[in-house]
Amino acid sequence: MTTQTVDEPEEAFGTEWLRLALRRCDLLAQMHSVSSDARWMISFAIQWAPFGGASAAELLERFGVSRRRFMELVLEGLAPKSTDVQKIRAMKSHLRTSLAQAWDVR
Repeated sequence: MTTQTVDEPEEAFGTEWLRLALRRCDLLAQMHSVSSDARWMISFAIQWAPFGGASAAELLERFGVSRRRFMELVLEGLAPKSTDVQKIRAMKSHLRTSLAQAWDVR
């Protein structure tokens, strides 16, 4: 028996997950629920999720921050806002959880 919802792909961090997560990121940006800076970082984090995240060197070069700080910024960017409706809050929560797992945030 599986606890997977209809919207969620079967393979964690596979191609289907990647497409869905990027679509959700775009939707959050269109709804002004994440800033353009946060969107850029979240999108990058999603793209690197299947690989366990980017290297410290890559993050330092692209964003000028450590791996830990990068993920703090990504997770902050996905924090719920008081203006977010429940569906948006759930979408952000799911992305936060997925990215934290993929990037092995402790």
